[in-house]
Amino acid sequence: MDRAHAAISLTNDEAVVHVIGKLTESAFAFVGSTSQALGDTGVPQTVILLQDPPNRSLLAKFHPAVRLELPQPGIGPLRRFLAGVKVLCHEANSRPVAAIHLHGLVPSLTAVYAAWFCGLSPKLFLLPHGSRMQWLVRKAAAAIRRPRAVSPPHAEAPARTAADDVEKVIRLVEHPVDAQFFGHDRHESRRPLIVAGSASVDPVGAAQFAQMAVLLGEESMALSFNWVGRTDTESRARLKAANVGIFDEDDPAGRAAKLAGAWMYVAYAGTSDFPLRLAEAMALGLPCVAWDSPQARSVLRHGETGLLCSTPSQLLATIAQLIDSPELRHNMGRAAQEEATRRFHPAKVRDLLQTAA
Repeated sequence: MDRAHAAISLTNDEAVVHVIGKLTESAFAFVGSTSQALGDTGVPQTVILLQDPPNRSLLAKFHPAVRLELPQPGIGPLRRFLAGVKVLCHEANSRPVAAIHLHGLVPSLTAVYAAWFCGLSPKLFLLPHGSRMQWLVRKAAAAIRRPRAVSPPHAEAPARTAADDVEKVIRLVEHPVDAQFFGHDRHESRRPLIVAGSASVDPVGAAQFAQMAVLLGEESMALSFNWVGRTDTESRARLKAANVGIFDEDDPAGRAAKLAGAWMYVAYAGTSDFPLRLAEAMALGLPCVAWDSPQARSVLRHGETGLLCSTPSQLLATIAQLIDSPELRHNMGRAAQEEATRRFHPAKVRDLLQTAA
């Protein structure tokens, strides 16, 4: 983003606040990446947790520049909610705040309550791309702002409303992909390697991938299959029985290395979370085949930056098409990487956060 064209740029004194409900692995994948990108440039940040994290070891992984506000122990949900509102309002009033990132239902409700009753400006709100709560935050923010005067009858353009303004001041933020995946050297393996995976345990996706590996696993086809991601005990046993290699890599560099030799990446519908592993594969320049879902459609465009399938037979036919066409793999992988660079590179996300106010 050209800083000269930004209306307001983030200064060293302006902070970013992240409000999180439950700090799960999925939530940390987003907030951890954005806070890292901002922390590397010296931006002061506060992470407000509204619930006790299921895995407290995640707290130590935040950037050193992040200040953590943890929930009070031993209080009920309502008092915890009101305490979160109080902390958020205090953060917004104690120093200049450039943006407030809301991750989840309870954080969105907390911010709306603070805007209604504490005067918190909705222009600060940022939501993850594809957030299911954006309709609530937008409508609530529109109700707070006063509508503009109606244009005179001779005016050419229709009158703008408060909702129109809110559409511009509440921004959706893409999920950043670790910089390790951009520009990583890729060399296709000697025999076709098909890779799938998941950022969280996905028994359905693992079962579907194992089934495909069995169907295509005849020795004469000379295909290999790897699962790069989390598994439960049953999924691990099923994948091993299908001769699928299993690699649970927490380190982004390790994941990038395991994907670098693949001929393609296959993304199953999985959970309702952002398809981070699909975005990582795109950033690496892999041609991607995804099961048609709202999550996949929010990341890739069919026929341009990836291929969507809605039936098992269509999925197999698409995989066969990619295996038979090096040119198609190259062109699709290059387009995917260009799209990922434009949307998911941490520098792009950092620039948006820094100019969002």
